Amino acid sequence: MNHAAQPLPSRDDSRPESGARRRISVLLVDDYAVVREGLRRILSQRRDMVIVGEAADGDEALALVSRRRPDVVVMDAGLPGVDGFEATRRICSAHPGVRVVMFVDGIDEETDRTARANGATGVLCKDAAAAAVATAIAQVAAGRLYADPRVDPSVLATRVAPTQRVLSGREQQILQLLAEGCTNREVGERLVLGSETVKTHVAHILTKLKAGHRSQAVAIGLRDGLIR
Repeated sequence: MNHAAQPLPSRDDSRPESGARRRISVLLVDDYAVVREGLRRILSQRRDMVIVGEAADGDEALALVSRRRPDVVVMDAGLPGVDGFEATRRICSAHPGVRVVMFVDGIDEETDRTARANGATGVLCKDAAAAAVATAIAQVAAGRLYADPRVDPSVLATRVAPTQRVLSGREQQILQLLAEGCTNREVGERLVLGSETVKTHVAHILTKLKAGHRSQAVAIGLRDGLIR
């Protein structure tokens, strides 16, 4: 099977005309061309979404995210080489504003937990209905968490409560800006804070949320309703 990704228009080539609502740009990552074709057919029917690239492995996905800066990546968990979990961690660490929907073969609480720990804000089983794929993409693009309906809602709810009141108001402001893709310098400019002050706040956020990096903190913030 030929796994080579097909060339697609750049994100700039796919932008709507001025005054129109910008479509959600999506990057598809799966090592099977037939899966990418199926996703492409589903999403091509949506007027609010546009596919800006396809990748057959984690390394190619990382390169395309840097070039195309999609809003959402639909990421196969079981990629050869750099798997989907590690690729997601690297993407979210380098590009905090990019959301990832993890596409998994089977859904359970542990898979959902692992995907989110690596930065995914949506987790969806591959046997989901076509409408669920589009819903997951739209939801994470809007800054919300998406969970496959088969994950027990009561389990997800227990993950929300612990951090609701952990962050201060200022820290929540900063975390929100990080989720929007702002650098420390941009955060400082928006909130009129010095660079060292921003660094200190970010360090406190990571510690309080028990996050290893900024993208994981953003994923936790989205999951727990601390940010939008």
